[in-house]
Amino acid sequence: APPTKRSSSFNWATTAAAVAAMLLVLSAFTQYGFSVVPSLPDLSKGRIMGQGPFGFRYYLLAALAGGICCSITHGALTPVDVLKTRMQLDPAAYSRGFINGFHQIIASEGAGALLTGLGATAQGYFIQGWFKFGGMEFFKVSFTRHLGDTVAWERRDGIYLVASACAEFIADIFLCPFEACRIRLVSQPDYA
Repeated sequence: APPTKRSSSFNWATTAAAVAAMLLVLSAFTQYGFSVVPSLPDLSKGRIMGQGPFGFRYYLLAALAGGICCSITHGALTPVDVLKTRMQLDPAAYSRGFINGFHQIIASEGAGALLTGLGATAQGYFIQGWFKFGGMEFFKVSFTRHLGDTVAWERRDGIYLVASACAEFIADIFLCPFEACRIRLVSQPDYA
């Protein structure tokens, strides 16, 4: 049966559960000796390869920029995500392409249905972008400090790859509860 028209309310209980899950992950990291937020003295050691200084403000701005940019770009594509999810859930009903799929959703549920899950998407990708971009800079600088300027310059491609993989892994853990919420909002109209 096609989903019915619904109000665009936001489920704060799901958001609270996602935040609680993030806090559990953070506490697990710190419990086993991993520093989630590096100490300020370690961040203010100065310049690396003629650049810097890489202090707390640098990492904070990188994380903030990543959070804002990811939230805006992924939030803007929420209608595409809604249609894609509907096409995956019911390929027979949404088999005539994207444009016809948009018209079909608007006709049956209203234009607001294309923004289903916008809150979870914007929040989730803000957090994911925060950890992805801030984490990438943190890991990149940390690996460079560990290897030294000369070796780091020679292995810069590997450093970028490993730093981005580490940051993306952590960021996606924080994104998962929000993506699950978004998918459930799209697939189960009476959820929120």
